[in-house]
Amino acid sequence: MDEKLQDNIQLHTILEKIRELDIPLIFITSNSNNTLEGIQINQKEIYLSRPFEPREFILTMQTAFYKKNVERALHESENKYRILIENADDPIAIVDYQGKFTLVNKSAAIFFSCEEEKFQGKTMWELFPPEIADLQMNNIKKVIDTGEGRIFENKSIIRGKEYFFSTNIQPMPLKNGEVGSVQLIARDITPMKMVENALKKSEEKFREVFNNANDGISLHLIEEDGSPGKFYEVNDVVCQRLGYCKEELLEMGPLDVITPETKEKLYEVMRTINSKGKATFEAIQVTKEGGLLTTEISNHVFTLQGREMIMAISRDITERKKTERQILRILAGIEGAGDAISIAMPDGANFYQNRAFNELFGYSVEELNIPLGPVKLFADLELGRYIYQTIMNGNRWDGELEMVTESGRIFPAYMQANAIKDNKNRIIGLICVLNDITERKRVEYALKTSEEKFRNLAQTAVDAIIIIDGEERIIFSNNSLERIFDYRAEEIMGQYIDTLIPQRYMEEFQVKLDFFHQDDLGVGNIFESFGMRKDGSEFPLEMSLNTWEAEGNVYTTFIIRDITQRKLDEFKLKMREDIFQLMSQNIDEVFWIIDPLTGQILYMSQSYHKIWGRSISNLYQNPRSWIESIHPRDQEKFISYIFGKNGKTTSHREGIECSVIRPDGEKRRIKVRAYPVINQNKEIYRRIGIATDISDWTPDSG
Repeated sequence: MDEKLQDNIQLHTILEKIRELDIPLIFITSNSNNTLEGIQINQKEIYLSRPFEPREFILTMQTAFYKKNVERALHESENKYRILIENADDPIAIVDYQGKFTLVNKSAAIFFSCEEEKFQGKTMWELFPPEIADLQMNNIKKVIDTGEGRIFENKSIIRGKEYFFSTNIQPMPLKNGEVGSVQLIARDITPMKMVENALKKSEEKFREVFNNANDGISLHLIEEDGSPGKFYEVNDVVCQRLGYCKEELLEMGPLDVITPETKEKLYEVMRTINSKGKATFEAIQVTKEGGLLTTEISNHVFTLQGREMIMAISRDITERKKTERQILRILAGIEGAGDAISIAMPDGANFYQNRAFNELFGYSVEELNIPLGPVKLFADLELGRYIYQTIMNGNRWDGELEMVTESGRIFPAYMQANAIKDNKNRIIGLICVLNDITERKRVEYALKTSEEKFRNLAQTAVDAIIIIDGEERIIFSNNSLERIFDYRAEEIMGQYIDTLIPQRYMEEFQVKLDFFHQDDLGVGNIFESFGMRKDGSEFPLEMSLNTWEAEGNVYTTFIIRDITQRKLDEFKLKMREDIFQLMSQNIDEVFWIIDPLTGQILYMSQSYHKIWGRSISNLYQNPRSWIESIHPRDQEKFISYIFGKNGKTTSHREGIECSVIRPDGEKRRIKVRAYPVINQNKEIYRRIGIATDISDWTPDSG
């Protein structure tokens, strides 16, 4: 700008036009102080005094272009930053030291049901409850004062509903380098918190159930030689039962708390466990004070943290054994009684009938095991209901009356009926003792229950019925025997009982049979064994036997039931229980839950860091980090699969394999399986995924 042109109005007009072009300007002046008289110059413009060297002029031009490029880059950066904030899914805001909002993006305004303009200039206390605003401002001021960003988790009440946020607060430096405001990026972690709380409650419930179970539960290691090792965990019941504290037991093992006789049995049990994975046996345990406890222990092998362990559930059956012996003695007496005896529940349903009762009335306990079922035995039904009500009112009844059998025979009988009460005088059942007082009717009943009647009844029975003599030869069989064993009556008649029992179970069967004969246990003795059909196939069965005498000869009646389906049902139920416990306690794979609509991670299991090499907190700060860790060639396949975009293909059923690149550069190979979760409206509202580390997998390892 030559001094001669300083007062030129046209020059000023040209200068303004040049400035509008947003191009670098260099002002050349003759003044030594780099000023131009009569021209307003801003601080960004460059001056050059005359005289100057060509090299100096070139350097000045380069400086002017550099500054202009920096200005443009800064302007573009600010625009991109603003666009990024305005279009971000997470609520973002800029707040100053006084708690005033200077910028709020659309996501924040939508989330809080408010327009962006209404946030501008408002303070925390104008938008949130005082206690929440105070807490948030304390965090903001800490960041401004220290200049260090922080991540806080906090709770807010929005539209009357409780929300949890993970807020990333970062300082916003001013041009002079000072921090006067912060940027807040809030992530709604309410679903994650709900999952965390649910898992915490589930763990607390498990621990409460574990320690408050009626049975003793313990985990112990397996030594290299297959013998039981030290206890790994025990619940409170085990400690209380054996008299040791938990610390003492964790220095001991199962072999330290059993008798020598049980130790010998335990080695055989361990061999069974090693071959079949489970075993149940009775053991005599020794308490710290030297007392003996009879326990039933169910053992099951599982893997925990890469080590094989045994979970043992022990039940103290000391009192049960005593009670069983007492009950056997009582039942033996009741079964041998000549009077008909029945015991019913408070609703009048029979649950026990002795042999005399069954013989007298012809009804099985199952037929009378319905409310007021025995009332049908009274010839006068109203009298039967009256007697039942009298007993349930706490009174007794005795006298003569007429009864009716299953066959419809009416006979005179003498009955004594009374209520059964517990130690609190509450009625818990009723007992009835009845006998036929007519000799003639008794003889008639005996004649009608002769062999012909027995055959007629037996042939209609669903269960197979056979009778063997003293030499254990079959002298009678019903039609159901052919259905169950495939033997016709003429084929099986005269054969020994071992024709129907597999050879390897015959010794056990004979022991049980001899036991019942020697102890004269009579009617209702039930035990399980195995049967063998005509074609040699085997199946589980249940036998009820009754030994009786006629004309000096001893006979045994067997009622045989095929329990194959029952055993299958029991096995399936046990398998489901075992699988559930193993999965809930010992899963090593990475497990996640995703919202398919938003793509948000609702839950990630603790095993995440083992494969990805990153912490879960890092994942929630950068939700895409786990996808970015997938090898680039696998990312598209991984994303499509976990979000169900590939439809029902082979990979949908069998899973896919991908590579994970950990922060340290190590690569891990994983197999991924994903499944949809359907809600009541038959909509996919969650997607569940499981990742298994197969880096070390070889064909030999399975």
